[in-house]
Amino acid sequence: MEKEENNRLDKILKSIGRGEILFTLKCDLFFPHIVYTFFLIFMVLLMNLMIEKTMVRVEENKKEIYDLKIALTHKSTKLIGMEKLSSVQELLEKAGSDLGIPDEPAVYIRE
Repeated sequence: MEKEENNRLDKILKSIGRGEILFTLKCDLFFPHIVYTFFLIFMVLLMNLMIEKTMVRVEENKKEIYDLKIALTHKSTKLIGMEKLSSVQELLEKAGSDLGIPDEPAVYIRE
């Protein structure tokens, strides 16, 4: 009796492995529909992965843009500080230049 159960279980497993169970359940009539359904599921998963990858790239780019804005603000404030006349004179003095603020105003020559 135990041998018959093992034999029956063995036959069932072999028929599942070979795909014969689909024929016994008359699923071969719906095989194109089944394949089409799996194809659609595969396409949905593929599109989901592509969208997820794009969203990750967008988030990384947002972080990069934020960091670049901070760097731009830092450089802008540094440049504004260098535009002041006193800081320009200090830079010229450190460089050993004799340039300074003119004592007399500029002269315009008319033609």
